[in-house]
Amino acid sequence: MKIITVGAGPSGLYVSQLLSRRGHEVLVIEEHDTIGEPVQCAGLVSSTFADTYGSSSVLNVIDGAHVHCCNVSFDLVRPGVASVLDRAAFDASFSDGIDIERGNRADEIRVARGSYLVSTPAATHEADIVIGADGPSSFVRRTLGFPSEISFYGACQQRVRVKGDVDDTMVTVDLKRPFFSWAIPEGDGVVRIGTVGTVSSLERFKTRFGFEGSILGRTGGIIPVGTCSLIRGGAFLLGDAAAQTKPLTGGGLSFGLRAAELLAEAIDQGDPCRYHHRWNAEFGREMSFGRSIRKMYENMSERDLVKVMSILAEKRERLEQEADFDMHATIARILFSTPRFYPVFGKAMATLVG
Repeated sequence: MKIITVGAGPSGLYVSQLLSRRGHEVLVIEEHDTIGEPVQCAGLVSSTFADTYGSSSVLNVIDGAHVHCCNVSFDLVRPGVASVLDRAAFDASFSDGIDIERGNRADEIRVARGSYLVSTPAATHEADIVIGADGPSSFVRRTLGFPSEISFYGACQQRVRVKGDVDDTMVTVDLKRPFFSWAIPEGDGVVRIGTVGTVSSLERFKTRFGFEGSILGRTGGIIPVGTCSLIRGGAFLLGDAAAQTKPLTGGGLSFGLRAAELLAEAIDQGDPCRYHHRWNAEFGREMSFGRSIRKMYENMSERDLVKVMSILAEKRERLEQEADFDMHATIARILFSTPRFYPVFGKAMATLVG
């Protein structure tokens, strides 16, 4: 079977690699010349994820987080909980043995005689299946008319060689709606400092927490949060193109690579609907929960937000023991075990349905 994947991010490369191993003829079309560039991700993943998919790309191991929100601050500590990836090297590690047309953007997709014709400025390619793994602004999603309800959040990040001492074992998180700001140490005094918001808000975060220093590089990107159809005829969406991101943090690596495995299996077994069903079975409840909590977080009063964070601060030992880095529904169990949370939850729900 001939398959074209549009987009050479990790999920697109991984699904292409899996399908190639199963004997399918796969071509990846990538608009950039170099795999993994530009980097558009903070690169913080669970250590379980790193051990499974990218141990060779790990730059640093993280033992916890300094969490701040309004006037509430607390630490969460779990030795070895997370890993910091070299994202360019991580992406490139999935490209071995795959036919990739680099430096050409897909600019037309047509359906003819039951096949897909995908054109770039260099050539037109024919395929039985098209996989859109081409990021938040997915050309495949827009061109083929995949139904979706997606909100987009702009983010920016700097790599900074910080003046003074840096704790290389802890990240710093400052909750500022609609998401948060972060500082992720790579090691040797280099920190990835970012925010979902403007450059000015990033600079304020740097100043507040003492992360001033020489800027080694700047990146930016878009975080998609919402719902999207995964299948339309013989076309499929994957990763950021399908909004397969964690609604509370915007991270997409773990969800995207698992989705790649589910999609490859469905295509190989000749049962495309299996992709949709398996994705919903594994992640549907988690995604729905995350979107609901996100709406509550964005609409909650600052006073109620402080109450929620105070509860989490009190329950930090449970968070350290029970919270899942990738599946955030565990946080709900902890909150709902505290009676003081119910009035806040009721007010937030009234705001959502009002």
